[in-house]
Amino acid sequence: MNVTFYSGFAKRRNSTKQPSGGTSKSVVLKENTSEMRPAFVLSSVDWSWNYASWGGRYYYVNDIVSEGNNLFRVECALDSMATFKSQIGAYSTLISRASADENFDVIDSIYPAKAGPTTKMSNITNPGLFTNNRSAGCIVVGTIGQNGQRVYVFTPDYFQTFCFRLFPNLTDSGGQTVSFIDWVSMEISQAMAGGLQTILQNITFIRWVPVSFSSISGILTSVSHVFIGNWDLITPAYELQGSTIARISATTVSFPARDDGGSRGKWEYMAPFAHYAVYIPPFGLITVDGAYLVPAGRQITVDMLVNVMTGNLTMRLYYALGNSAPRMIGTYNAAIGFEMKVGGASFNMGGVASGVASTVANLAAENYAGMVGSIASAAANMVPGGAQVGGGTSGPAPDLTENWYAYATYFDPIDENNAELGRPLAEIRTISSLGGYVQCADPSLAIPGHVEEMNEVNAMLGSGFFYE
Repeated sequence: MNVTFYSGFAKRRNSTKQPSGGTSKSVVLKENTSEMRPAFVLSSVDWSWNYASWGGRYYYVNDIVSEGNNLFRVECALDSMATFKSQIGAYSTLISRASADENFDVIDSIYPAKAGPTTKMSNITNPGLFTNNRSAGCIVVGTIGQNGQRVYVFTPDYFQTFCFRLFPNLTDSGGQTVSFIDWVSMEISQAMAGGLQTILQNITFIRWVPVSFSSISGILTSVSHVFIGNWDLITPAYELQGSTIARISATTVSFPARDDGGSRGKWEYMAPFAHYAVYIPPFGLITVDGAYLVPAGRQITVDMLVNVMTGNLTMRLYYALGNSAPRMIGTYNAAIGFEMKVGGASFNMGGVASGVASTVANLAAENYAGMVGSIASAAANMVPGGAQVGGGTSGPAPDLTENWYAYATYFDPIDENNAELGRPLAEIRTISSLGGYVQCADPSLAIPGHVEEMNEVNAMLGSGFFYE
């Protein structure tokens, strides 16, 4: 019988590579040998032989031994991967990794991250929803009286007119402008004192909300009368007659990309290789999970709603997931409305003015000068108080007009070896369509061979091999 021997044939142990050419030699099987590990006896050898084929199987040459009397023994071991290459190539199964193709959506867990991250920042122009200018924004006034509870909203110009109606230039009987104190001493009656008491007592709160009027105009109704207690002031204003909540913005924020664009897969944009945060005043720095950020194209949606009555700002952050329903990152709240003070009366959301008692006492004692000290300087003394952000304590107002920032901190993975380790694929493929390095997920290939051969083939398919 003949065996074909090959010299200098180079291949990996876990490879299906088969040789070409070779030298055919007449041999005799050594006694007590096996098909898996045969030994061939012949009269001459080439000491460079390292591979052989016989009976449709391929073998590694383990050793060449001189037997004496010009006889030589060539000891071999079966190469099951080359022997069953056709069956392996035709096998269609789930491929975990491959060097010829990849799936960018699958995380590659082989490579750890290097130390020394790179932080990139996107400067996002403030969308102009808010103002820090006291001459802008909206003034919200709550009242109660014969017409029930009312909430009015004033532009700065309208509020100036409103204050003029509350505190007009006063004239004496001769038509001459006089001070409020002189007018009170000449003209005020007990009935009028009661009216002044009522108008103060029934302003339940005054609040400056630093949002643009146009962003909340959709929930407002234009009116020409403001009802306070028993008073009917003819002055232009807007009234909250339905919902108190206005959606003022839906802004998209994009995070900066890696320098290499994530060339090795989308997993480079996920933890532990990437970490994200967004800075949005007045809420501060908020961490964003990259697991959902990547499917959303590294973008989030910022949805802002303001409760015009309470001055509370709600921000909702979403991942925009294409055709899927948006996934919420979180809901955040901040009190951006500023309490306003009218003279000695501090108006709060909860009820009547805290300074009313002293005003009433002054009226009862006919201490008009004291009463004037409580109310006459109202317009001049309307100033913002502290703000509460996210349940914090009162303090300096946040700069709502500050720019927003999107931060991305990236760690680089160690250098890859695609040729010998492949990249994640996680798809069902026919092995012959790939080539190169291939790793199968839990393979169970049936072959026309011995159990030992079948076990070896499936073990190599599962641990990774080279289809060559």
